[in-house]
Amino acid sequence: MESREISSVTRWGIVGVLGTVLLTFSGHWWGKAVAHEKTELADYKNQVMAQNTEQQATQKRTYSLEIRGVGIGIYHDHQSEIWEFIKKKNSNFVSIYSRDPKDYEASIDSREISRDIKTRVAFQHSAGASVAYWPIPTFAVAPPKQPSDTGAADSILTGRNAATLGVTLFLWQDADNTTHAQKMIEHLFQFFDDNPKPPQALIVSEDGDVTRDGLRVAGTPGLQSVQVVPTIFESMTGLLVSRSDRVDSYIRPYSIQEPEDNQNKNTDL
Repeated sequence: MESREISSVTRWGIVGVLGTVLLTFSGHWWGKAVAHEKTELADYKNQVMAQNTEQQATQKRTYSLEIRGVGIGIYHDHQSEIWEFIKKKNSNFVSIYSRDPKDYEASIDSREISRDIKTRVAFQHSAGASVAYWPIPTFAVAPPKQPSDTGAADSILTGRNAATLGVTLFLWQDADNTTHAQKMIEHLFQFFDDNPKPPQALIVSEDGDVTRDGLRVAGTPGLQSVQVVPTIFESMTGLLVSRSDRVDSYIRPYSIQEPEDNQNKNTDL
C-alpha cells in the first residue's frame, strides 16, 4: 500500500516537473517567436520605407518636360508648311528647298525682312502660349559672334518686340553663341533640377546667312546682292516647356476667369 502511494506521488512529481519544464520552454519559445515576428515586421517596414524613398527620388530624377508651345520658321515658310514640304520631298538626304540660284531673290533687304518675320513667328507660337505676367526663364542660342556683339541674348528682346508680347515677362537665364545647341539643352534640364519652383521655361535659337553676316569680323566681306542658294537658310525656333506638377502648384491656384482686355485696369497692367 505504501509502495503504491510512493509510486503515485513519484508520478505526480515527475508530471509536475515536466509540466514546469514544458511551461518554461513554451514561454521561452513564445517569447522568441514574438520577438522574431516583431523584428521581421520592423525589417519589412524599413524595406517599404526605403523603397518608397527610392521611388520618390527616382520620380524626381526622371521627370518629363511637357512641350507647351513650338514655333519654327525657315526661309519663307513656318510651322506646318515646313512639315508638308518634308512629306512631299520624302527623302532624308535631299533639302526641301531648291538648289537652283535662280529661285532665290538677290536682295539682301528681302532676306533680312524674311528673317525678321521668322523671329516673330517663332516667338508668337512658342512664348505666346506662356502665362502672361508670369516670369519665364529664357535660354538663347545663336551663331558665334565677335567680342563687341551683344550675342544670343539680343534675340530675346528682338523676338519679344517682333511678336508684340508686351506682357510676357522674359528673364534672360542663359545664352550662348555656338553652332551646337546640345550644351544649352543640358542647361535647360539642369535649371529645372536646381530650381524646384519654376513651372515653365523657353529656349530659342536663330541662325542663317543674314544672321551670321551681322556677326562677322569687322572689315571682312559681307553678303552680296546676288542670286545664290543660301549656305544656311534663315531660321528661328522657339520651344516652350513646362512641368505640370509645378503648374498645378504655383500657377493654377492664381488663375482667373476674366477675359483679356488691356483697357481694363483691374485685370491688366
